[in-house]
Amino acid sequence: MNGEDVTLNIAIIGAAGFVGTNLALAAEQRGHRLTLIDVSDRLGRLDAAGLLDRADCHFLDLAQPGARIPDCDVMISLAALPQVDFSLHHPERTFTNNIGIMSAVLEAARLRRIPLLFASSIEVYGGNDGDLLTESSELRPLSPYAASKIACESLTESYQHVYDTVSTTVRLTNLYGPWQAPDRIIPRITAQALLGIESEAVTGRLRDFLAVQDAVGVLLDLAENGPWGETFNLAAGRHTPLEEAAEAVIGTAGRGSFVTRDVPQADGRGSSLVATSARLTEATGWKPTTDLWDGVGLTTDWYRDHRAWWAPFEAQVRADRSGPEFLLDHAFPFWAN
Repeated sequence: MNGEDVTLNIAIIGAAGFVGTNLALAAEQRGHRLTLIDVSDRLGRLDAAGLLDRADCHFLDLAQPGARIPDCDVMISLAALPQVDFSLHHPERTFTNNIGIMSAVLEAARLRRIPLLFASSIEVYGGNDGDLLTESSELRPLSPYAASKIACESLTESYQHVYDTVSTTVRLTNLYGPWQAPDRIIPRITAQALLGIESEAVTGRLRDFLAVQDAVGVLLDLAENGPWGETFNLAAGRHTPLEEAAEAVIGTAGRGSFVTRDVPQADGRGSSLVATSARLTEATGWKPTTDLWDGVGLTTDWYRDHRAWWAPFEAQVRADRSGPEFLLDHAFPFWAN
């Protein structure tokens, strides 16, 4: 599998998600064959992107016993209920889904000797007072989502030690870009600005925003060439107040406004969650290339041009964040299909 210009059959697990859709489009541009796996295309990304017609798509629930991953050369596992807020309202569903899928993926890696790239999250660190987080930083889960990712990392490590599976774990930072559901801060404020709705940004929060196009490129590099047996942060390494992210959206959209509010108590998040990708850079040469304002500008343009895709989610864009109603995984649950 190593070397340039090698065509792989890449199984993207969680392909109908935000990162999965962008990853599939990037892999398609590199000439790889795609095996796309998800429980459904409930938010319509694969259909709207044309991938249903061009890729080998399989809709199955890997958290259910007996579900089998189709043949492939390498697996990239993105599948999860990925929202911190969702996990606070639905912890049992989060654990059952995220860990159940990981078990099925690891069994495929063990029994069929398929290399696995697992997408974890920097939420596993919980947060701190501003120091850059490294791969050796303390794991401090502040939400059921973060705890589920730590459990999946532990399972992955155990399979490496006991069964000699080939895998690498990548802890993703706060990604943004096309196809992201408007219950995350950048697409939510973007959609609200385009609808003329006042937005809000929490004060006292530092986050690390990375354009999804920067992320999917290195994920494909790792799937193609490794290195394997590693754990990497995938982050921009830039401390960005949420107010600055909101300003970038309003500034590039050319309309909208926002107010600030204080940090809520026990909302599953630390004050600063910013990581360094120095280990990944040393191993692969990767560095982020997209400036925040440039990336947000591309995102606001994309949302303006693709209103037909996110228009069905307008009720969630208009809902406040006091309950789960603004969450798309709550409003459009996959288990209702």
